[in-house]
Amino acid sequence: MSEPRSNPHPDRTESDIPRVIGPVAGFAVVAGSMLGVGIFLFPGKVAFEIDSVGVFFLLWLLGGLFALAGSVACGELGAMMPRAGGDYVFQREAFGPSMAFASGWVLFAAIFCGSIASMSVAVFQYQVSSLAGTDLTRPIDGSWISWAQILAIALIATVTVVNHIGTRVSAVVMVLMTLAPITALTALSLYVLGAAPEPVVAPPPEKAGASALGIAGLAAGFLYVNFAFSGWINIIYVASEVKDPGRNIPRSMISASAGVTALYLLLCAAFISVLGFTGLSALGWTDAGTGMARALGSPLLATAVLVLIAVAIVTSVNATVLSSARVAFAMGKDGAFWRGAAALGGKRRVPRKALWVQAALASVLVLTGTFEEIIKMTSIAMFVTGTLTVLSMFVLRRTRPEAPRPYRATLFPVLPALYVAFSLFAIGASFWDAIKAGGADTWYPLIGVALLAVTFVAHLLYRRKFVKAVSAGGLFLAAWIILHQLTL
Repeated sequence: MSEPRSNPHPDRTESDIPRVIGPVAGFAVVAGSMLGVGIFLFPGKVAFEIDSVGVFFLLWLLGGLFALAGSVACGELGAMMPRAGGDYVFQREAFGPSMAFASGWVLFAAIFCGSIASMSVAVFQYQVSSLAGTDLTRPIDGSWISWAQILAIALIATVTVVNHIGTRVSAVVMVLMTLAPITALTALSLYVLGAAPEPVVAPPPEKAGASALGIAGLAAGFLYVNFAFSGWINIIYVASEVKDPGRNIPRSMISASAGVTALYLLLCAAFISVLGFTGLSALGWTDAGTGMARALGSPLLATAVLVLIAVAIVTSVNATVLSSARVAFAMGKDGAFWRGAAALGGKRRVPRKALWVQAALASVLVLTGTFEEIIKMTSIAMFVTGTLTVLSMFVLRRTRPEAPRPYRATLFPVLPALYVAFSLFAIGASFWDAIKAGGADTWYPLIGVALLAVTFVAHLLYRRKFVKAVSAGGLFLAAWIILHQLTL
C-alpha cells in the first residue's frame, strides 16, 4: 500500500476532460441514480417495520428532506471544488489523507460496487423473472451460479461499454432513460389512483416481536428509505465534466431531490391504493411494483409496469457506473489506488481503466453475495461517508473562508446540521439494535463501518511510520471479513 501524495499538478489531467454534462443531463444523472430498485422494493419493508400509514408517508417525506439537506451542503462543496472524486476530494481537503483514503475505499469497493451489483441482480431477480415467467435465481443445473447472476454481470459489462465510449454518450442515454420512466411512472400512478379497484384485503404479516412502533422500527425503515434516495449525491463525482459547475451542480441535486421525492410519494400512494397498507407490508422481498402489477389484473398493464421498473433500474445502474468510477480515478491520481485508474483514454478522455476495475469488482460481488446481503452491507456505510462529507463543508468554512463559493448552502447551518442529526440517529439506532438483539446477522449492516474504521487506523499507522505489516494486515482482515460474510 503506497501513501497518497498530493499531485503537484492536480488539474493537469482533469483539465483535459471535456465538460459535456449540461443542466438537463445533470438532472438526469441525479434523478436516474435515485430512481433505482429502492422505491419498488422497499415500500413494503418500510410498511412492515412501522405499522402506520401516516408515519410511512412521513418517513418517505423525511427521506426527501434528508436528500435535500445533503444536496445543499454537497452543492456548496461541488461548486467550490468541481473536480472528479466527490467525497474523496472534499474529505481529503477537510480531514487529511487517512480519512479520505478510508472513505474512498469504502465508497468505491463497498457502497458503489455493491450498489451496482445489487441493482443488476435485482432487475433479473424480480422484473425479468416475472416477465419471463421463470425464477432466474435458481442455480443452473450442476453449478452454484444462477442465470440472474450471469445476466447481471452481462448488464454491468454492457453499461461499462457505454461509459467506455464516452461521457457524452452516457449522458444522452441517461437523459432518454431517465425522463421517459419518470413521465411514464407519474402517468401510471395518477391513472392507478384515479381508476384502481378496491385495495386487496390482506392479513397483516406475522412479526417475531411486538408490533408497536418503536425506535428500532423507525431506524430500520429510515435505512430502507435512505437507500432509495441514495443517488442524490452522484453528480459531485463527475464534477470535472459538468458545464458551469457553480450553477449546475447544486441545481441538479436540489431539483432532482425535490422531483424524485414527489414521484416517490405518488408511487407509494399508488401502491397502497391497489394493495392496501397491510398488503403492501406483507410483500416481503417481492417488490411493490410487481405486487401492484399482479393485483391490477391486466396482463398488458402488468407487463408495462414491469418494463418501466426494469428500465428505471438499468438507468440507475448506468448513472452509478458513470459516477463511481471517478472516485477510483481521483484516488489513483493521489496514489491511494492503483495509479493506472487515473489514466484517461480515447478522444473523449474517459477514465476507462477505472471503469473496468469497477466492473470487475462489482461482478465479484454479484457472484459472492445475494441482493439482500449486499444491501445490508452498504446501508449504514452510506450514512457514515455522507456525514463525513457534510461535515467537510463545516470544516472548510472555517479553514478556507477565503475560497470562492459560487453557491453557498441554502439555510446554512440548519439543513446541513439536520442531515448530520438524521445520520447519527440512524447509525446509533443500528448499533443499539445490534447490541440488544445479538447474533451475527444483526451486526452485518455495520461491516462497512468496521471497514472504514480499520482502514483509517491502518493508513494512519502507515503514514506515521509504524510497522507496515499492521496497515497491510488490517486491510487484509477487513477485506476477508466482508468476503467471508458475503459467502455465508
